[in-house]
Amino acid sequence: MSVAIIGGLDRLKRNYEKTGLNMGFNIKCFFQRIPDIRQRLNGVKGIVIFTGTTSHPLVTDVLRAAKQFNIPVERSHSSGVSSLKRCLGELSFEGSAA
Repeated sequence: MSVAIIGGLDRLKRNYEKTGLNMGFNIKCFFQRIPDIRQRLNGVKGIVIFTGTTSHPLVTDVLRAAKQFNIPVERSHSSGVSSLKRCLGELSFEGSAA
């Protein structure tokens, strides 16, 4: 299952990817706003938004895409690895319930 991480810290990218792989997720990281975010989010099964390190316009674009493609979203103010684990745990629970 592939999950997009929106925001976070650039220096933790490898930790995010390693944590995701250990939990059975393929991680795609987006730290900045990009023009074609909707196309890039089309294939993911879940989105984690680190709201403390993300701009408001990026969050708005991501939430529109999530609503359009019916993708579950988890939010966390903190952008640490433990916050990512909690969010991925919630996403895996939502995925198994559906």
